[in-house]
Amino acid sequence: MMRKIIISIIVLGLSAIIFVVAHKALSIKEIEKEKTTFTKSNSTKLPLFEFFTLDSIPYSRYSLKKDKSLVLVYFDPDCGLCNKSGKVFGSFKKFHEKSQVLFVSYSSKDKIEAYKKRHNLNLVPNIKFLQCSSEDFYALFKESITPTYFIYNTKQELIKKINDDVPVKTILRYIKAAQVDEQV
Repeated sequence: MMRKIIISIIVLGLSAIIFVVAHKALSIKEIEKEKTTFTKSNSTKLPLFEFFTLDSIPYSRYSLKKDKSLVLVYFDPDCGLCNKSGKVFGSFKKFHEKSQVLFVSYSSKDKIEAYKKRHNLNLVPNIKFLQCSSEDFYALFKESITPTYFIYNTKQELIKKINDDVPVKTILRYIKAAQVDEQV
């Protein structure tokens, strides 16, 4: 009689352990499925970000103009290719004036200000400079290479992400595509 009780307790205990392990495995599987679905469905939308202007004022996705495409440039003022980008954006003002341009960097305010003045970007009204931490930028945009260009249409959908040393014409072509997309 005692033996049957002990066997019953062991069987019930093992059943409970199996149930808990199976339940946990299913929960983990569901969470992974949700993460995959979330990533796929939102991978082309502009992330909900909040960075800061050089005056320490919060600037987020909600600060953007809804009727203009967006060119977001992740840069480092000490990077050679980033300095090339600064020259490009300074010399092609007319081309990207129909867009809003955000230069985002993890560098100090002084370095960003020097970069802005060096390339006369302080004279271009549609360009804003923002600060962030490199960890925050990576968490939102999954990118840490500078320079990286993110080109979005007016629906805040990603048209193109470029993080290679590409010809200026290529970047300008995607900016133009985002501007044309807003007129359709």
